[in-house]
Amino acid sequence: MKSNSSLNRREFVKGTLIALGASGISLILPGCTAPTEAPAPTAPVAAGMVDTALFKKDPPWIIGRAGAGDTNEWMVSFSSHFEWKFTEVYKDKVKEYLVAAANWDPTKQISDIEDLLAKNVDLLIVDPVNEAAIVGAVENAMAAGVPVLLASTRVQTDNYVSWITTDNVRTGFLTTDWLCKELNGKGKVAITMGAPGSSYAAEWLAGTRQAMAQYPEIVEAGLAYCYWSASEAKKAMEAFLQADPDIAGVCPGGGQMGIGIVQAFLDAGKPIPPMGGADDGNGWMKLAKEQGVKFIGSTSGSPMAATIADVAVQVLQGQAVPKYVEYPTDYIYEQDIDQLVRYDLNDNYIASTLLPEEWITKLYGL
Repeated sequence: MKSNSSLNRREFVKGTLIALGASGISLILPGCTAPTEAPAPTAPVAAGMVDTALFKKDPPWIIGRAGAGDTNEWMVSFSSHFEWKFTEVYKDKVKEYLVAAANWDPTKQISDIEDLLAKNVDLLIVDPVNEAAIVGAVENAMAAGVPVLLASTRVQTDNYVSWITTDNVRTGFLTTDWLCKELNGKGKVAITMGAPGSSYAAEWLAGTRQAMAQYPEIVEAGLAYCYWSASEAKKAMEAFLQADPDIAGVCPGGGQMGIGIVQAFLDAGKPIPPMGGADDGNGWMKLAKEQGVKFIGSTSGSPMAATIADVAVQVLQGQAVPKYVEYPTDYIYEQDIDQLVRYDLNDNYIASTLLPEEWITKLYGL
């Protein structure tokens, strides 16, 4: 295992299909017009510490979260880390923890934020489903005196208290650079990403394309937005293979998408190529070991929810907090599977977790 920053060993070792109402996948083949996405900086311009003295309140508090929705294994783990912190670790400080789920609908998330504000929450956590669409809702919350923490993804304003996230540009770059090297700098590479409009997907894609640009003989075979869904990634990969059977490598873009990609190659009776950008989900690791897939994966950032909960408490205690908090990412390879996979748990378990064993067993036990 290789890391770009220090990662606590406990944090690593301890550490589904999406109903979006979409009629099909968004498949972009060469020659088509791709969405315009500017590469994101490694860290936002607005950095430094934020004085939160104005937000200090005596506990117990009401904390609200306008979530994206538990539409995949990552989101379930993410939500579980919030629940563990607010209902167990900080149970003496938190009177209520209120959660709404937008299910990747920005209009619903705007309504969720308004509803949570109407319930007089003392602090608002938002997992932005679209970085542009919900700017007004976030700014309205801040104007109402409710501190806002951005969870994982960002919004196109600096009017919030703190943004806690992973460096997705770096992850996209490192995983794709590994893939390009595995291909000796030549070949066609297919890309799947999460949700259009999500900064997480945009940043990962920016890093992926920055890496590919270093290799003149690496050709992008196409891009599909698959909402981190195995079934959508399988459909996308099937379409890619029908359009061009000579795909030499794939950038899954995280989540369960690697599972669907492997299934598409198996159904087509084709060798599974190297994959740059899988994860440390139990289902993926079991399948990759079974099929002998060569890959690089990034560890899940879902435990960052625990860090976000810690920051929330600090804000309500009036402590200064960083404007930007980077949660560390580690990288795994096929040779790491044996020490990470757990056959006593179901496929939705994610190896990088901070949850206590009793929570893990309750959530993922067979």
